[in-house]
Amino acid sequence: MNKTNFFQCLLSTLREEALNAVNASKDAAAYATNEESRAESQWDTQGLEASYLAAGQAGQARQWAEAIEELQSEREELLKRKTQVSFGALFCCDFGDSVEHFFFAGTAGGQIIFMEGYDVTVITAQSPLAGRLLGRKAGDSFRLANGSIGQVLTVE
Repeated sequence: MNKTNFFQCLLSTLREEALNAVNASKDAAAYATNEESRAESQWDTQGLEASYLAAGQAGQARQWAEAIEELQSEREELLKRKTQVSFGALFCCDFGDSVEHFFFAGTAGGQIIFMEGYDVTVITAQSPLAGRLLGRKAGDSFRLANGSIGQVLTVE
């Protein structure tokens, strides 16, 4: 898998997520200030709830924008070829019953990008899995929290 292509796909996905959050925030804000959402009684909180939703969506959009900015600023380091699981590594692990692909980044943990027929999950240093894999090379084994053994297959 080409790491540069993966990185561009990740950025594109995050930009789409940010745009969706901005649009959702605008929609919720428009509803919150719409005549239809005006309270009809003291217990009617529809407009208030919509304003909370708008604020939450705006916050989510800011988080996506910050993630994009961080990834772009770390681009050079993230795209360097790696020989062990570390920041910027694109790697594959065998978990016995499945083979999974990962990208180790500083942000966007949990984001899943489908590319070249595989789901690639972004992990960060805060991930329990990252702690078990950090420094491992292709061929190295590791133990998961549930006691099962996995193996690093490739590292790019």
